[in-house]
Amino acid sequence: MNLATYVARRAALSVFVVLGVLVITFYLSHILPGNPALLFAGTNPSPQEIARITDQLGLKKPLYEQFFIYIDGLLHGNLGESISLQAPVTTLLAEALPNSITLAALATLVAGAVGIPLGILASRSRNSKLDNVLRVFSMGLVALPYFWLGLLLQLVFASGLHIFPIASYGGSLFFISQNSIPTITGSYLLDAILTGRFSAAAQILWSMVLPVITLAAFPTGVIIRQTRGSMLAVLNQDYIRTAKAYGIPSSIIERKYALKNAISPVLVALALVFAGSLVGTVFIEYIFFLQPGLGFLIFQATGVGSTTTSLAGAPDYSLIQGVTIVITVAYVVMNFVADVLQMLIDRRIKL
Repeated sequence: MNLATYVARRAALSVFVVLGVLVITFYLSHILPGNPALLFAGTNPSPQEIARITDQLGLKKPLYEQFFIYIDGLLHGNLGESISLQAPVTTLLAEALPNSITLAALATLVAGAVGIPLGILASRSRNSKLDNVLRVFSMGLVALPYFWLGLLLQLVFASGLHIFPIASYGGSLFFISQNSIPTITGSYLLDAILTGRFSAAAQILWSMVLPVITLAAFPTGVIIRQTRGSMLAVLNQDYIRTAKAYGIPSSIIERKYALKNAISPVLVALALVFAGSLVGTVFIEYIFFLQPGLGFLIFQATGVGSTTTSLAGAPDYSLIQGVTIVITVAYVVMNFVADVLQMLIDRRIKL
């Protein structure tokens, strides 16, 4: 099997995964209790009004027919209308995604920049005190829940030491509107950099330090353990022992020979870390009040908190499905990219 066939097969399998998630999500969202027509109708609707809106939304049609209508709209870029926010789901996702992707990307960069060197350091000093400390440290990072770590960092570094702002981009709910940053990508940080507003960019980045640290904690622990395990497996190979016997310095052996062959599974882990961090932004954005973002969309869609959705008792089907599609596609795409990268880097992998 050649490279093109391998990529095509993986792409086809990825499409089936996305389709499967669409089917499951669509079915589960429609068996949840509550009538979306009640929310769409507003306060104290009449039975006639509810019946009219139910018919208008196509809720009387068989479930399979509603699904095909939804797929047809999806293929044409129409994810439906958010009942709770009274806006197209595509528009809401376009506003939320750039900031969430920026946050997830920064957390992934931190996880890689910190986790890989520490993993190499741990493998270099196997079973030493330093290795044991790093193993405990990585396990601790993996075990820390997002919401607890985020609140702890806010308590210590924001409320206590007043080093970082406690919440919001730029440290204020009105920072973005007061600085009038032109929209290019939709990401506040990137737009500030691209438009040359470096002072605003620095303030936005400073306000993202605690959220990024919180989001990067779990993946950093994962990368440390993954790098350590991969390096140990490679360092035990015969060609490494041969290189040592020839008197090649350990630093060159680790950098030129060991790391090259050990980095493949680490890159796979980093790709999946990015997708996982995109899900993790749900909690981080809510804790640090980073809006707009996927976090607020999910809470709005499921009716968590004091929203109109929760009061009406009806989940926002279209918004739930839209956010689920985004997260699913992120996982599938990053998994696909990881597979291709792993195959390109490590030619020992059979196609």
